Amino acid sequence: LTEERLTGVVWSLVREDGVELGARGTADAARGLVLRPDARVHVGSIAKTVVALAILRRVTQGELDLEAPVAELLPGLPIDNPWAATHPLRLRHLLDMTGGLDDVRLWQVFSVRNEPDVPLADVLQRDPGLLRLRTPPGTRFSYSNAGFTLAAKVLEADVGERYETWIAREVLRPLGMEDSTLLYVAATRGGTDAADGDARLAWGHVEGGVPVITPPLAVRPAAQFVTTAADMARLAAFLLGDGLVRGERFVDADLLRALGSPAGTDAANAGLRSGYALGLYSRDRHGAIGGCHGGSTAGFRALICVYPERRRAFFVAHNTDREGAAYERFDERLVRALGVAAPLETPAAGPVPAEERAWNGRYVPAPSRHSQVELADRLFGAWTLSLDAGGGTLATAAGTARPLVRTGTRLYRQDGRTRASLVLLGDASAPRIATGTLTLRRIGWLERSALWMVAGGGVAGLAWWLLAPVVRRFRHGAAPWRSPGWWAVVALLLAGAGLAAQPWQRLGDPTVASVALAGATLLLPLLLAWQGVCSWRRLHAAPATWGARVDLVAAASALAFCALLGAFGLWPVLLWDL
Repeated sequence: LTEERLTGVVWSLVREDGVELGARGTADAARGLVLRPDARVHVGSIAKTVVALAILRRVTQGELDLEAPVAELLPGLPIDNPWAATHPLRLRHLLDMTGGLDDVRLWQVFSVRNEPDVPLADVLQRDPGLLRLRTPPGTRFSYSNAGFTLAAKVLEADVGERYETWIAREVLRPLGMEDSTLLYVAATRGGTDAADGDARLAWGHVEGGVPVITPPLAVRPAAQFVTTAADMARLAAFLLGDGLVRGERFVDADLLRALGSPAGTDAANAGLRSGYALGLYSRDRHGAIGGCHGGSTAGFRALICVYPERRRAFFVAHNTDREGAAYERFDERLVRALGVAAPLETPAAGPVPAEERAWNGRYVPAPSRHSQVELADRLFGAWTLSLDAGGGTLATAAGTARPLVRTGTRLYRQDGRTRASLVLLGDASAPRIATGTLTLRRIGWLERSALWMVAGGGVAGLAWWLLAPVVRRFRHGAAPWRSPGWWAVVALLLAGAGLAAQPWQRLGDPTVASVALAGATLLLPLLLAWQGVCSWRRLHAAPATWGARVDLVAAASALAFCALLGAFGLWPVLLWDL
């Protein structure tokens, strides 16, 4: 905790002979309160596992069918599926996160306007783009909070009440998880009255150990769950079992065994067993393969992992969400404490054949997890696959290169993994690779160069119109405010400064700063076009100078950059719609 600058941690270990609970650190850095093993904590996306389990409960009862098309379960919802004739969006796809849906919008997470009780239909229909599928359902994994929000809406339509209420009564209570809730809960520093919040709920903390209150989320079925280490041990014990509760069938055993075992995707059909299914990942870390789910929300990080073959599990939650902290150090110690590490499953399968080396190149996510970052992924998020006769490496977008060992036809195991973790898809003319939780396509040098040329030229053009008029002021006495291009960039910078000064919790709200940014981005191409006309006239009204030519090129380059951003849905910048 000290080395990673984290405030506190709670955990539970589940073994055949019982449960061990533990805690270290503080529950509230402002008061220095000791964090107790029975403290309640936010666990973010682990809510997905609970929602998935509730739906599997209804499937076991014969009330829902995993293969049912969502369009039939929710006939009034405007789902835009270009592949509906051959690939209908099914309930299973929502729980496997293979529906082709986008992940989340800024306003669904970073907003002080989100109400804990907003109807899910309002969340799903506010932005039609959220229900537009980007890949054929069932073929590729792409993490989606929107998908699980849609799944919870299916559950509500089936049971005829709010999903939080039904799950509390029909799932959490039978499992003995009396200290857990999907309802919104806030921390408090005094009193236990509902208006004051929950005194047992640990405070979350961000960078520097600053306490924060975790806000309500619009996509709450996917990321809003409060629980304890003891309750998570009860959930883990059930997931390790045969699906019975007090001798009665609660969830079909075959469905439980399918958690974390992907099926039907391109990667799974090609032999890759790692991935996501029915609310759990198959996680291959520290020499152990288990069914896991992590979660994070403002001020908290958490992880649950179950190892059915060894009938053991762990849960860990931190009340600090700090970028750069090595949370995996805790996971590694818990895996070691459980004794669930296993030897490598698949030996090396010989040299890499020449036909598989044809997959070498740079790759980008396809699709990107968030549609808003698709352009950034193409510019900065390239992965590099390098195969040679003896093996190869996969370099991540961050630059970390992991050695690869071939374990079978088109299958490779990354260093630090127990079994195959990467598969080659498609063919040499349209290559793709998949890691189970990420599908990437090869991006050609021409496409990447063109994007960089437009983006780099646009940034250079904006920088020119910020600096050149100021330089001319000192050299020639020309006032910079007479240049429309200068005003365009200054307005953009002022709006950006205002945005940086406001609380991050309001990033998705229409605040003064975000409205100013929208106005500045709307004005930018108009002012740049005006500047281009002025530069063109100046170029032809007098003998051409080097500066006049650069003025015109800078204006044109910046306009081209605006057009590129617009093509990716990023211009004008309306943060409350992103």
